[in-house]
Amino acid sequence: MYPASWDALSILIQTLFVNYCPVGATFPERSLGKSVESSNKMQTEPVSPIETSLPRVVSVHGLVEFVLQSGDITPGGFQKRDRAQAGTQGHKQVQSNRPEGYQAEVEISCRVEGADPPLEVRGRIDGLYANAEPVILEEIKTTTLSLELVGDNHNPLHWAQAQCYAYMVARQQNLSKISVHLTYYHLDSKQEKTFERHFTLAELETFFHGLITSYLDWFRKISALQSRRDQSIQELEFPYEEYRPGQREMAVEVYKAIRNKDRLYVQSPTGVGKTIAALFPAVKALGQGLAAKIFYLTAKTPGRLVAEKALDDMRQANLQLRSVTLTAKEKICFCPPVNCDPEICPFARGYFDKVKLALEEIDQHQAFTRPVIEELARQYEICPFEFSLDLALWMDCIICDYNYVFDPRVYLHRFFDFDTEPYIFLVDEAHNLPDRARAMYSAELDKDAVLELQRTLKPHLPELAKNLNAINKFLLEMRKACQAEGKDALVEYELPETLLKVIREFSQKAEDWLALNTPADFRQALLELYFLCLNYLRTAEYFDSFYVSYFERLGQSNLKAKIFCLDPAPMLAMPLERARSTIFFSATLLPIEYFMKLLTGATTHPKRIFQSPFPQENVCLLIHDRISTKYAQRADSYAAIADAIETICSAHLGNYLVYFPSYAYLAAVLELLQEKLPEGRLLVQDRGMSETERETFLERFSASNQETLVGLAVMGGIFGEGIDLVGERLIGVVVVGAGVPQLGLERDLVKAYFDSRGGSGFAYAYQYPGFNRVLQATGRVIRAETDRGVIVLIDDRFTHARYRQLFPTHWQGYQVVQSTREINEKLTRFWAQD
Repeated sequence: MYPASWDALSILIQTLFVNYCPVGATFPERSLGKSVESSNKMQTEPVSPIETSLPRVVSVHGLVEFVLQSGDITPGGFQKRDRAQAGTQGHKQVQSNRPEGYQAEVEISCRVEGADPPLEVRGRIDGLYANAEPVILEEIKTTTLSLELVGDNHNPLHWAQAQCYAYMVARQQNLSKISVHLTYYHLDSKQEKTFERHFTLAELETFFHGLITSYLDWFRKISALQSRRDQSIQELEFPYEEYRPGQREMAVEVYKAIRNKDRLYVQSPTGVGKTIAALFPAVKALGQGLAAKIFYLTAKTPGRLVAEKALDDMRQANLQLRSVTLTAKEKICFCPPVNCDPEICPFARGYFDKVKLALEEIDQHQAFTRPVIEELARQYEICPFEFSLDLALWMDCIICDYNYVFDPRVYLHRFFDFDTEPYIFLVDEAHNLPDRARAMYSAELDKDAVLELQRTLKPHLPELAKNLNAINKFLLEMRKACQAEGKDALVEYELPETLLKVIREFSQKAEDWLALNTPADFRQALLELYFLCLNYLRTAEYFDSFYVSYFERLGQSNLKAKIFCLDPAPMLAMPLERARSTIFFSATLLPIEYFMKLLTGATTHPKRIFQSPFPQENVCLLIHDRISTKYAQRADSYAAIADAIETICSAHLGNYLVYFPSYAYLAAVLELLQEKLPEGRLLVQDRGMSETERETFLERFSASNQETLVGLAVMGGIFGEGIDLVGERLIGVVVVGAGVPQLGLERDLVKAYFDSRGGSGFAYAYQYPGFNRVLQATGRVIRAETDRGVIVLIDDRFTHARYRQLFPTHWQGYQVVQSTREINEKLTRFWAQD
């Protein structure tokens, strides 16, 4: 596995490890038949891990909710978007009305006696009359419910929080008794309603210790699991017999980045073993107290499955670490379409009463994958999506989509809205993140959707329909303006304030009606458009020099209004601050400076480019440079491409994948291929394939096929990456074209933006994204050390300097061909070596 120079290299790596690892850490050198234990005895500068001797902390709110929360998931129905902000303002209004001597926002903490490991309860008291006799503590709650309906015991959790604070104050100040005011403030009427109770220290002590006793059983269970986890991590060796070439070096670089609180970019070809090379050092860092959780972020399901397997492989090496895989609500919901109304969904009904029993299973499983979550959720009759989120609070590793960290609409508030713990972000297939981030930080409205809802609401909610009519009228005017100027789109570098004004008016009225939670056939359609408008308004708040606003004509009468994020880096900056360290890695992170610019806007962070571990002689890479696939010449290329595909796939029995730049191109060549190849030997990707159809497609690529199979797919699509057809399941890939995206408004806007900032606009908008699709497609064919196969690139642009400079090093042995005869000669010679 390793070259002769490995001994010298291993010494260097050991030196790096000593310099960057804390005392007591181990990073096994499995391939050398030993662990680097000797380095642990050297005097090194220790890191600053999370102090395990310090008490664990739980908030008053978290303590009360964990022990006492009960009932349904959504008993309150729809809430206005500004509810949290209005609640904060309401608190301040009440506090400002209090007399002199009133103390607001008083921080307080309490060390739990006898707790092992140590536990501290912390919180913030809304108000305190410290000089009153007896002392008065005030807990403030805001509401939109009529105060006539709010009674003394409206919500027992409110009194529970107040009693916890009262106990902590009484204990600190040695008070024998204390008064508690529970004040409800009506956000609309600005009226207050206050309830008063008096407690002795003995009563509060009994109540508080009752809460703590219930929580301590859970706390001790979690602490014991964490102790066993940390011990297992200390003893953990690399889970495979040896490191692959480049794998250990990558693992060391990942550890160094985590140790240094840095970001790292890794370009690592297929075969290096990126997933375990990222996860193994992250797990080691977790055990050393450098982080509280690992977030393994992926763009697609296959990436999640690979991460689950890597963790399972470490568990086979005696790692004890709990992980959860988050699945989108729409996919995992037991009652589709998603409706969390407890009157309709039994899994939402009584959720908080049942979830505690389900959480007791936390020590029965280490990997809470989708099947495990679904099984437990059905067993305890609870919502699987909410259950996965509640599990995540107690997990060591969370495997999830990018949006749970980066998307402002759905990110995990429970982890990122408060003082965050030190997290590690492992961003898998990071080449997908720039386009995904652009979508997350953009927003659009569709004129036809506005008009359709306006017509639906007119008989039922005429005032709301009038607001929608104002939006539609503005969009109609913009469409006419496009027509008057003879353009398909109007682009503006400032916000459309008139549109924002009418959207804001509609949103406020829609909130008022939705907050009534009145059943109606049109409610779901209204809710969907409301959220689109809300996203448009939210995105407008981000508007800056890296945004544009545009209006684009669609079809005969429609119009799209969009606020478009040109450069995602400034928007990714804040989410990335939530992590101690972020590792971006991919097999196609080329050119790496391009991705560094789009992901963080900086090129100063560490970067590593690793070489392919596979023998170059195992692949025959051909470039056919006598065919142009540029749009203007495409019609002339169909016959030549069909001939080339027939020649390639006839040279050797096996399974092949041919990638096209579009469905239209694929369809045109397919017509000619059907005349050349038997119908049963052609397999075609269709638009909108279901998961079952995708699985059926891939199952056809069997190593035992007795006839050649030719699959036709689209670059950048569902089969363009993330599929693993090892060995004889796939022996050849043909790529038609340079993958350049279709010319379009947004790509042109990105081009203009980067042209104005350095002159690389075409590369950033078209060339680099296209070439990344090519790299992904070609990466399907050689997946293991013993795989052999062919790659044929069809396009004259591949021999141009601007493309050759992008080639990964393992492409240096490419051969240029100019005819089907040459293709046949080269392939015949290659396969003869088999």
